[in-house]
Amino acid sequence: MEKNLTTGSVFGNIVRFSLPYLLSYFLQTLYGMADLFIIGQYEGVASTTAVSIGSQVMHMLTVMIVGLAMGATVTIGQAVGARDRRGAAGYIGNTTTLFLALSVVVTGVLLALARPIAAVMSTPAEAVPGTVAYLRICFLGVPLITAYNIIASIFRGLGDSKRPMYFIAIACAANIALDYLFMGALHMGPAGAALGTTLAQAVSVVVSLLVIRRERDGIALTRGDFRPQRDAGTRTGARGREETHRPEVGQHGPHSPRRLGDLPGRQFRRAA
Repeated sequence: MEKNLTTGSVFGNIVRFSLPYLLSYFLQTLYGMADLFIIGQYEGVASTTAVSIGSQVMHMLTVMIVGLAMGATVTIGQAVGARDRRGAAGYIGNTTTLFLALSVVVTGVLLALARPIAAVMSTPAEAVPGTVAYLRICFLGVPLITAYNIIASIFRGLGDSKRPMYFIAIACAANIALDYLFMGALHMGPAGAALGTTLAQAVSVVVSLLVIRRERDGIALTRGDFRPQRDAGTRTGARGREETHRPEVGQHGPHSPRRLGDLPGRQFRRAA
């Protein structure tokens, strides 16, 4: 899972990391496009309009979640680059707790505001029922969207941007198949489009969790890492750096200083 981006060609590392990330973001935009393309084959103007408006709202929400998750990628990447595994674990645990808690709260707020949002978007009267149904089902999937982006940010923070791309590609394929099932075979309209999108997100989360569980070389997390802390990275990071710089007894002596700046003045002058 963990990739070392601090060695080798800078340009090559940037290209190998950024291209899968760019493709992942492109694939996420295909959700709404696939819904629109498929519903246009089976439903009328009102249903197509409902999916169009609903997908715009969900795209805006997804962009906000991706942007917030980028902060987790940066902090985890800094800890991993510094070889501070305990600090990285603290960031991962606190990010997971914070984002999942916020997603539950946001889901409740959005469900209550589904109809007002449809009104703000100037939805035609004939498309309002379909838009509200689409939004409510998709809003129920906000924790899943958040979970995927948390997992993707963790992978990217560890230097691996390819596997999040694979996860979202699987979700896109599942979304298309489910759209044809719910809208083509079952004629569920905008609700079917939203249900297909939400279940496809669930597929991506399940697949990514299975991959994480299979990994043996990842960062070990403890319960304390998931406990909210204002200075999670600082506290665990300091502990991790202390463990990293602690000398082995018998290698340099049991009382060897951890850093050059900790050397007593007389010893430092004598060494010089």
